[in-house]
Amino acid sequence: MNAAALLKAQGWRGKGYTLHPTDNSIGLAKPLLISRNTDGRGIGNKAHYTSDQWWLNAFDQKLKGLETSKNGVVQTVKQGKLDAIAPNNQRSGKYTGANGLYASFVRGGMLEGTIQIDSSTKTDSTDATPATSDDSEGSLSRKEKKEETKAEKEARKAAKKLRKAQREAAKKAAEKAALKATRKEAKKEAGKQAKKGTKKARKSMETKEERRARKAERRAKKEAKRRRQLEAAQRTEAG
Repeated sequence: MNAAALLKAQGWRGKGYTLHPTDNSIGLAKPLLISRNTDGRGIGNKAHYTSDQWWLNAFDQKLKGLETSKNGVVQTVKQGKLDAIAPNNQRSGKYTGANGLYASFVRGGMLEGTIQIDSSTKTDSTDATPATSDDSEGSLSRKEKKEETKAEKEARKAAKKLRKAQREAAKKAAEKAALKATRKEAKKEAGKQAKKGTKKARKSMETKEERRARKAERRAKKEAKRRRQLEAAQRTEAG
């Protein structure tokens, strides 16, 4: 895009002049210079300060105050940085007070260890929350999901059985058709063999005179047939 051409189309007089049509003292004749980010530290040239790692310091302070005993884990630090968000503390500052940074943290219960403790010595936690209607609804939804998954499994099993039955039925039908075709071919072949055997037996039983008479009879039939065809052709030509 040619910015100079666009500005000239709007009435700009050219390089070295302001946007005013006649007076060069009104407006800026030189472009504004902006600072460039060359160090990769974000917008502008301001340095990032990471020396105040308040989140690590606050949690380290609490972790150092943990002590283990027969009754469980005990916290010895009572006035740490994370305790500054207590309701009875009315001070306000960078990290404390109603609008402080620590006010956004949610106080939770103690983390339990992996060592099993007898039920007689284990004390009930005061941070336990009673079951709400949302939990009951969640359990109901989980039950419904389990029932749905069971129904889906049953449907898949039924579909699998149906496909298996269809394959078996198709296989049986193909075997039956093949057996039927084989029987038909065998029957046809047996008929041919029987005819051949009959002819051979008749030829073996006939005498020479009978064979000659049968051949003469066949020749006479062929001759009579040919004669009839010639007569029919002559009649059509005469008509």
